[in-house]
Amino acid sequence: MKISGDWLVVPVALLALVSGLVLSLGTPWGLARHRWVWTTFWLTPVTTGLSIFSLRHGINAAAAEGVVDIDLVIAPSVATATYLFITAISVLKPWGLTRRGRRLRISASSAKSVDARSSRQTA
Repeated sequence: MKISGDWLVVPVALLALVSGLVLSLGTPWGLARHRWVWTTFWLTPVTTGLSIFSLRHGINAAAAEGVVDIDLVIAPSVATATYLFITAISVLKPWGLTRRGRRLRISASSAKSVDARSSRQTA
């Protein structure tokens, strides 16, 4: 368990954080345009941090003492439930735009209408 905690949980959690950040900045969804993206972004580092600091500490203590504690069940269960929730809201995409997303949508639609009016041909 110590090997999987050190060599599997930490890299996968950090990979989820980095890939989410890269995908949010490189796609039209953006990082702060939709509430569901913003929620998944902030839940991921919190869960990653808790997984790294609470799960690894519990695994190291259990390995040193040779006694399994209930924390070794609670921490992974909470992390798994959180990652399932993040996956669900990433698929369902609930909630609406943030204030920034509404402002960007309005400015984009007004820019399109100005471009459409300026491209008219005159006689």
